[in-house]
Amino acid sequence: MPQRNKLVIIVDAYGPARHFRHYLQQQGYLCAHLLGTPQPLPRLKLTELDRYDAALIHHGDLAATARRIEELAQELDAELQEILPGVEPGVLLADQLSHRFQLRSNGIAKSLARRDKSVMADVLSAAGVKVPSYCRTASLDEALAFSRGQQWPLVLKPLDSAGTNGVFFCHSEQELAHAFDQVMGAENNMGLINQAVLVQSFLQGKEYMVNTVSRDGRHLITDIWFAEKTRISGYAYIYDKNHLIDSGSAEYALLRDYVFTVLDALDIRYGPAHAEVIITPDGPVLVEVASRISGGVDPEFNQLCLSHDQITLTLESYLRPDAFLQRIGQRYQIRKHGLQLFLSSSQAGVVTAFDFPEHLSRIASVVNYNLKPKVGDTLAKTIDLSSSLGIVHLAADDQATLQADYQHIQHLLARHLQFA
Repeated sequence: MPQRNKLVIIVDAYGPARHFRHYLQQQGYLCAHLLGTPQPLPRLKLTELDRYDAALIHHGDLAATARRIEELAQELDAELQEILPGVEPGVLLADQLSHRFQLRSNGIAKSLARRDKSVMADVLSAAGVKVPSYCRTASLDEALAFSRGQQWPLVLKPLDSAGTNGVFFCHSEQELAHAFDQVMGAENNMGLINQAVLVQSFLQGKEYMVNTVSRDGRHLITDIWFAEKTRISGYAYIYDKNHLIDSGSAEYALLRDYVFTVLDALDIRYGPAHAEVIITPDGPVLVEVASRISGGVDPEFNQLCLSHDQITLTLESYLRPDAFLQRIGQRYQIRKHGLQLFLSSSQAGVVTAFDFPEHLSRIASVVNYNLKPKVGDTLAKTIDLSSSLGIVHLAADDQATLQADYQHIQHLLARHLQFA
């Protein structure tokens, strides 16, 4: 009797989540894409839909979507293996469907806590995990009242977004009121209207990005990055560069133990997670965590630096669990020092010249890059990740080379990006 095909569905494979399809098909799996909204989200990049074995659209009716998945499996003569989220918008739907089909799933009991930043803080606080002081509110008066019991600055942000979208650092009641007006009622990167905001105490310390993969509640650190940010006008911070940290460092052990506690508290037992943590004078404190891949993962770059990446390890955890579980307890080994450089512009206007890429390609440490501007585009000033000019991945045998090339790239950008 011929063997049936094996089907994996990716929900909302925007941005780097597109790589799931390539690796699945390479290993002989069928891969279908499920769009979680009737239309693609305009602020996110969705590509290569024609390369999937099938493409489905969720119109809001979970039962109808489940029936369509069952029909698709029959049409493809396939056994449904997994339903995985691509990026943040797909997390809730992937939880609901994987739970409904009784696949490996983080379940639905704490789904909202893995997505809504205020519910996340509630659950973590109840579990004894240290979080910033916070207030969820749809009222400016309540936000101001909360601020009077805190120290400035305070952070105001949407309950549900990504990419530093709508994040403000406020140093006075006037700035807090302005930030509240900017965020409340605005559409966020998830395509949702902000119905409330989260106001949090500001965390003093260094910020780190911690990426993990889990299987049966056993967790593996895939990579940790130290994030350097730049303060811009409008009291916000934007990413400047991220450094891959050594797994032998004290920070690694501190972050590993803390983040594993966070994952357990939120029932993240399967698949990838991306946590943002600040090491304060009192120890690590979570900014937020998401049960999906990092938005900055790049398989080519990560493989060069580490011999692995979060996407392929996620698939291994689901499809080759024995091999994955052998990695538990291991620390990653750096083959090349890595730097993620986020390009920004303090200017706005129409791009009249942009020959920057040809100069960038001549730098030996540059692995790859993804740049947004084109001649004729109208660009806004960079205020968050969504409005950045793009990202450059660099890898070298030593940190000094990376720092020198970072300075050189910033100089090239200033010379070779021109506005009207």
